[in-house]
Amino acid sequence: MPESYIEVLRVTVAESLPLQKRYERISDRLKAAWTSHQFVTGTYHHFLAAPLPYNVDFTRIYHRLRDLATTMEQGKLIATIAAVTDLEDALDRVTRYLLAADDAISPSLLRRFFERLKRQDDTIIEYLIRFYLYADAVEADRRDKLDFLFTRLGEDFDARRGEYVTRESLELRPRVMELVSLLNVASAPREEVVRVTRAVRSMRDDISTASKFDDLAERNLLKDARTFKHRVGDLFFDPDVLLAIIELNVAAKNHFLRLYRGEEQRILEDSAKLMEHGDAIERNFGDANPALIEEIARFREFKERFDSLRAQSNIKYDVVSRLKTSMNNILAQLDRGLDVEEEAPEELPAQFFDDAQHVEDVTSRFGRGEPLLDFLVRIGVAIESGQRDTLLLRLEPWEVAAYEKLLGRRDAESENDTEELWMLHVRAAALRVKVDEEATILATAIAAGVHPEATLFTRAKQSLDLAKELDALFADFLQEAVYYSNRQILHQLYRSRFRLLRGFSGLWLIYDRGA
Repeated sequence: MPESYIEVLRVTVAESLPLQKRYERISDRLKAAWTSHQFVTGTYHHFLAAPLPYNVDFTRIYHRLRDLATTMEQGKLIATIAAVTDLEDALDRVTRYLLAADDAISPSLLRRFFERLKRQDDTIIEYLIRFYLYADAVEADRRDKLDFLFTRLGEDFDARRGEYVTRESLELRPRVMELVSLLNVASAPREEVVRVTRAVRSMRDDISTASKFDDLAERNLLKDARTFKHRVGDLFFDPDVLLAIIELNVAAKNHFLRLYRGEEQRILEDSAKLMEHGDAIERNFGDANPALIEEIARFREFKERFDSLRAQSNIKYDVVSRLKTSMNNILAQLDRGLDVEEEAPEELPAQFFDDAQHVEDVTSRFGRGEPLLDFLVRIGVAIESGQRDTLLLRLEPWEVAAYEKLLGRRDAESENDTEELWMLHVRAAALRVKVDEEATILATAIAAGVHPEATLFTRAKQSLDLAKELDALFADFLQEAVYYSNRQILHQLYRSRFRLLRGFSGLWLIYDRGA
């Protein structure tokens, strides 16, 4: 090559804007890839307990980048072009390795990884976002990951208010705009952006209308929001839409935490009882119901995760939802018991007794000083009226049978089927009806801004005290029931105790808040 031609090529590389930009992009991509590598390494080690599926020498790539800077300063254009191209190819290969490893990391694992990091460290969040955007890896699970990461970047915790807040737009918008500029996405028509932004804010408002924790699942509020974020495609990365999504996520998180606080005591009580009696349930029902063993194992896993997050004051919706679902599944498995259909209560007589007769029946067995007398009478009336009325009171078949046995209308089914057991089942059912009624009255009054009368709180306190007494009786019976030949009695005790516990937890939360 002629010397004069070489001299022409010896231009200052800094004056070659495309090459300079490519160098800056390589440098930024390397930081993003290194951040992804740290994330993948930590996740595989701590959560997947698996070796890394790749081997990349990041130090060598860094040295090549440093040498490239020297080459550029020396004005060696041809060598610079070759080195830039080689480094871009190397980073493309590294990106493929990292994405393949990232495929094994679910969005929930990504959230768990960041739970271990300090909230104020935004650098790793920002560069992990950059990695996904540089790789154009923004669909399926990675859409969920980016949704989490952008929200984490855009939120702060306000200790004074005890909730999360979206960062100031003047601070957040430029960061979001700079990040999404890494994607080669065509600008959407303004009217389309406005339409999608309004839809996101409408979902935020819908979530805020959920009045109880189970509404989130029953109305598919969070599920629908997630589906929407996947279906909007590239509009997700429009700055206005993305900022609205961050606001939606922060508002949803705050509302979830408010609803969760109303459920927390019930979840703690129910899960503690299941943990306490899990081994006994497995021993007595496991052989006949292997699915129950599997569900208890899942429950213990979710419970451990729940306890860990609760200790960090970092409760997550999916963890609470899975824990509650698992507890409900165990109760459903217990309902199936020994894979034998529950014996339905016998056909009840068609005649109706007047109130005086019902009172006499109840007082003859429970005494006139029984604090649950009125509710025991209501149970008697419901049973005499027919199956429809027993369903309205949500009575269990064995509770109906226990009432019948107490009045001498049915015989004991085994030597362990005793009068003390019947009394416990019927009184627990009556207290459950009383507790549910008092909780409804108190909750309605408080929600309407009316302070309930003192007598309501007094009655509620009496119910709570009585519930503790009956729970102690259940505990005593359960200790004995593990040795019973009739294992169905054990199942019935567990079921009735858990139902009473749920009612107790709901009333206690309302009583504690109102009193």
